Amino acid sequence: MHQQLTNLSDKELISRARKQKDREAEGVLMDRYSHLLVAVTLPYLNNNPNLDPNVVFPTVLQRLSASLKTQTIYKASEWILHIQKGYLGQSEKSTPFYPSRDGRDLLHIENKVEKATTNIIDQQDLAVRLDQALQRMSAEDRDLLTSFYLESKTFADISAAKGLTREIVRNQLKAAKGKLAKLFMNQGYV
Repeated sequence: MHQQLTNLSDKELISRARKQKDREAEGVLMDRYSHLLVAVTLPYLNNNPNLDPNVVFPTVLQRLSASLKTQTIYKASEWILHIQKGYLGQSEKSTPFYPSRDGRDLLHIENKVEKATTNIIDQQDLAVRLDQALQRMSAEDRDLLTSFYLESKTFADISAAKGLTREIVRNQLKAAKGKLAKLFMNQGYV
């Protein structure tokens, strides 16, 4: 089971730990980020000889475990840094973790898409919003996204048609996806 869990994404591990109370999924997530936690905590331990690593690490891990069950987490690394800094900076305060604005927006969109898989009205609404966002893009970006995602053309096909290298096409596609995501997110704010 442990081997299967190591192949899951952070989001899936967080979901399993929260919804199914899967302690093994929580352990895999903590194991995945243990090096980060140690790396960002060691300078505090070196600068403050009063801090005992035998107390700091278990306490931070307990706080992470508790907050995993109650807080919205988009980026695990961002969440771990927040909890660690909250403990070492203000040990008497337990400030909740709030993802960055972009993280919250992406999480909101992902939740909408996930919810739409079972609701035809939501699917139609998302399709309309996606089409509106696509219409606001440049023709070149729109054609690139359409070719790759809707027509299922490969990087090789697109690069041959455009006379560009595969790496340039890949970078252009990545940039176009980012633009589309921002346009899609910002539709709710316009």
